[in-house]
Amino acid sequence: MRACLTFLFCATLSVSAFAADPYPTRPIKLLIPFPPAGITDLSGRIVAEALRDKLKQPVVVENKPGANGIVGLRELLRAEADGYTLMVGNIGSLVLNYAIDTKAPFDPIKDVVPIASTAEYATTMVVNKSIPVSSVKEFIAYAKERQGQLSYGSTGEGSLANLSTQLFMKQTGVRMVHVPYRGGPLALNDLLGGQIQLIIEVSPVVQEQVKSGAIKGLAVSSPYRQPGLPDVPTFEQAGVPGVVVTGWLGIYGPPGLPNDIRDKLGAAIVDVVKQPDVQAKFRAIGFEPTGQGVSEFTAYHAAEVKRWVAFYTEVGLRK
Repeated sequence: MRACLTFLFCATLSVSAFAADPYPTRPIKLLIPFPPAGITDLSGRIVAEALRDKLKQPVVVENKPGANGIVGLRELLRAEADGYTLMVGNIGSLVLNYAIDTKAPFDPIKDVVPIASTAEYATTMVVNKSIPVSSVKEFIAYAKERQGQLSYGSTGEGSLANLSTQLFMKQTGVRMVHVPYRGGPLALNDLLGGQIQLIIEVSPVVQEQVKSGAIKGLAVSSPYRQPGLPDVPTFEQAGVPGVVVTGWLGIYGPPGLPNDIRDKLGAAIVDVVKQPDVQAKFRAIGFEPTGQGVSEFTAYHAAEVKRWVAFYTEVGLRK
């Protein structure tokens, strides 16, 4: 009997110890639903590297590109809600995809769990250097003299680039022809070659070309000037209020993620994003670090969904 009691006591201790093991106890998989070297990938790898040290566990990056982020999202939704599969999400994949398409195969409020934001980025309005303008107001006058004749590029109707351009046209009355591309760099190449006249592309894609003088930067869509492009005014400063679009990135978990794990991850991500070396890495590639925690990021995510569903409905692009 004593032996049996001893065995049961030890077994109970073993189970209790196992249950009390602090998260995480094994490697974490961080899904990136886009190809390597893009803005989502670059931001995710910065965070993954910092989290390895913070959580004392490997954070393994896996690129799962396809369908503008949907392939990676589906893998997240199939994952166990145990904190060992996370995903880098952005405004395009998690909000604009849904805002423009009433038949989107996911619900950004019910199907993902926001944990923490990591960085934000603006778009920059750039034109081919042969266009005889040096300001947004001059471009508006130039475009209105050629209403419907100029072309702009973007990475599709649900992209941040297209959203920024639609907002610009709505606020100014300019009409241009949309030319869709499979990626921002491809649109940039055609802008450089003169096949299109304008793109309002995410700043990290065009920043170096603006600095070199290969293209003209006329305005940025953030409410503040971009550190990497300090001489380029905001749209507000350029005389066009209302064109405020900020892209963002954050870490998400699958539905059902326990609150204690969510809170621990959120605090850890906020902590690493505040580290000076991490902030320097973000700014070096055109991002501004954010670091919103669970409550703040969850509210921001919901507000963005509401905002852009309303916008696409208003301009008649929600299908």
